[in-house]
Amino acid sequence: MKKQSLFGVFIFGITLSLTWMGCSKSTDPSTSGTLSLTSVYTKSVVAPKSGLSKSSGMMAVDSVVISRARFVLRDIKFKSTSDSLTFKSEPLIVELNLSGSMQNVSVKDVPFGTYSRIEFDVHRVESTEVALLPLAERAAFADFLASQRYSIVINGTVYKTGVAPQAFTYRSKVDAKQKIDLSPALVVSASSIAANSTMLISSANWFTNSIGALVDPVDPNSEGVIDENLKNTIKVFKDNNKDGSKDNS
Repeated sequence: MKKQSLFGVFIFGITLSLTWMGCSKSTDPSTSGTLSLTSVYTKSVVAPKSGLSKSSGMMAVDSVVISRARFVLRDIKFKSTSDSLTFKSEPLIVELNLSGSMQNVSVKDVPFGTYSRIEFDVHRVESTEVALLPLAERAAFADFLASQRYSIVINGTVYKTGVAPQAFTYRSKVDAKQKIDLSPALVVSASSIAANSTMLISSANWFTNSIGALVDPVDPNSEGVIDENLKNTIKVFKDNNKDGSKDNS
C-alpha cells in the first residue's frame, strides 16, 4: 500500500507539473503583432498644367483619361535598424482602385520592432515565376506576358486636337528597385500591436514631360519619358488609421 501511495503522489506531481507548464506557456506575453500594406490612387484625368502649351502639332494631346492601371510588385521588405523582414517575396499585381478608395494589398504577422524603411521591386514578370504561383492566380498575369515581359499595364483614352478619342494600352518594361524611408517609422510593440503603411500612387505626371506638357502614350517616342515618370510614381508612408494620408507621428 505504501509503494502504491508513493507512486500515486509521483504521478500526481508529474500531472501537476505538466499542467503548470501548459498554463505558463499559454500566458507567455506575445512578441509579435501585425503589419499591413494598403494602397490608394489619385488623379484619373491628366491635363496640361495651367499656362503650359500642349504638345506641338495639329494632333496636340488635350488630355489622357485612365480606365485601368496595374503594377507588378515583388520582394517587398520592411527594414528595421537591425533586421530585414520579407513581407512578400512572390510577384503580386496591385490593380489601382480608380475611385480613390483604400484597398488592402497584404497583411503579415511580424516580430515587435521599429520598421523605418520599405523596399520593393516594380518587376518585369517572368513566365517561370508565374508558373510557380497557385493556378487561380496565373491568369491575371497574361497581359504582363503578352509577346514580351512587362511590369505595368495602363489602359485609357487619349484625346487629341482634331481627331476622335483613341483608346490605348501602355505596357511598361520598367524594372526598378524602390527604397523608401518611412518617417515616422512603423512601430509594432506590446502597446501598439498593429501598424499600417500606405502606397500612394498618382497618375498626375505619368504622361507629362519635364515642363509639365502632355506626351502621347500612343507614340513610341514617349516611352522613355513615361517610364521614367512611372519609376517615381509610388510614395509610401505610415498610415495607421488608413485614411490615405501620412501620419504625423
